[in-house]
Amino acid sequence: MRGPLEKTTPARCRSHPEAGAGWSCNNCQAPLCPDCVAVRRSMSTEYLSCGLCQGQAVPILVHRSRIPLATQLRGAWRYPFTPTGLAVLAGLSFLLTVCRWAAASTFLLLKFMPTVIGLGIFWGAFFHIVRATARGERELDTPDYSEVFTDCVSPAMRGLVGTTLLWLPGLLYLLFIKGWDVSKPMDEMLSNPAFYVSGGLPQLDWSQVVGDPILWLIVLAGALYLPMALLFAAAGQSVLRMLNPVAVLFAARRLGRDYLITLGALAVLTVALVLGHVVAAGIHALELPLLSRLGAEFVTCLAPFLMAHVLGLLLYNRGDEIGYGSPTDYLEPVLGDARPRVAAPSLRPASIAPAEPPPEASASLTETLAALTQAVGAQDASKALTLYADISEPRSLKQIEPAHHLFVGQAAVAQGQYPLAIKALETAADVAPDGPEASRALVLLARVFAERMKEPERAASIYRYVVHRYPNTDASRFAQRHLSPTS
Repeated sequence: MRGPLEKTTPARCRSHPEAGAGWSCNNCQAPLCPDCVAVRRSMSTEYLSCGLCQGQAVPILVHRSRIPLATQLRGAWRYPFTPTGLAVLAGLSFLLTVCRWAAASTFLLLKFMPTVIGLGIFWGAFFHIVRATARGERELDTPDYSEVFTDCVSPAMRGLVGTTLLWLPGLLYLLFIKGWDVSKPMDEMLSNPAFYVSGGLPQLDWSQVVGDPILWLIVLAGALYLPMALLFAAAGQSVLRMLNPVAVLFAARRLGRDYLITLGALAVLTVALVLGHVVAAGIHALELPLLSRLGAEFVTCLAPFLMAHVLGLLLYNRGDEIGYGSPTDYLEPVLGDARPRVAAPSLRPASIAPAEPPPEASASLTETLAALTQAVGAQDASKALTLYADISEPRSLKQIEPAHHLFVGQAAVAQGQYPLAIKALETAADVAPDGPEASRALVLLARVFAERMKEPERAASIYRYVVHRYPNTDASRFAQRHLSPTS
């Protein structure tokens, strides 16, 4: 359950005025600090209770933009310079080097394929960084290239459409308004037989047009337009919206000062990009086999991927202004990662000892557990489900191996017994929360709620728990893909 949105001065705890409040009680309305909130846990769900009246405590939420974009940009330069980031960047540089070599070494008509693959790898990584940063990730991780069209072809097309806004208007101005004549260099290129083998570009005389102020104004307008077009592309907006100047200007106006700050950061990185190409030319001049090409590609990738990170930070802070994700995804706890520091009191009086089951029941339970273990080992799903359904005591369920709970949960899902599946999967995660079965059970549990029980909010809550509790795992990455893009 989401808590109130704090818009003004941070609240102070009712019992500890010197401490900031991170929760509010739904019952007594008291603002609460971490020392006044207790955690109660039932299976895979955590509940927070008020230390004053035992009512439900909910977090006080604030918008992400309360931390200025300029503040977040201060450490942006560190983004690729982590062990994981450098490894990912080296891998991408190797793939781009291979594609560039293949495009340069093949016959003209065959250059298309490695060029498209290289563009897909580059723009797929670029948009992946934007979206990953918008989710709050602060380290470069490996992009997903599992689907050719979605992860390569579509990003390449969007990247090409976006960047044409930088040079195409100026080129059209030169050709159709300025009357720039390029027919002679084009004829020379097309009459050269070597062009049809190795390809190339015409040798244009830029001295005729480089001093035209209108041309530079058009290029400057394209440079101001380009970041918003790339943001739309990363956010999954249509190509028509990317090319719609009214939509771009309206979005830029809504972002206001933050968009201007982003433009300033991108201008600095553009200078870094130019310097990177100068350094890359020096590395190429060394003519070291493979290493020169790889080193040059690595250096020239740094600035573009940092640009993607900067755009992602803008989307993380203000993406709701351009319709990216749900507005509620941009709210976060006012105290950040602070957790309650009070353990919940026992719900059972300490003086009352749990009743011991009679000997007959213990013997029966032992037989049932043994039979269940045998059924799971034999992959007898029907018998395992029947035996598991007869076990109702939580204390008895905890005597079952987590893998057996997971087997029963999977079998129950396959046979449409969803209440039993929920019981088994929750228990699998509760019995051994740090075991290998826990994250798998929770992911399957979330899928049951989302796909079979039609309870997307409950599924999203479990997915968020998996992302937080089991970071950098396959389960976490699966859960992240099924959350809202900004969660």
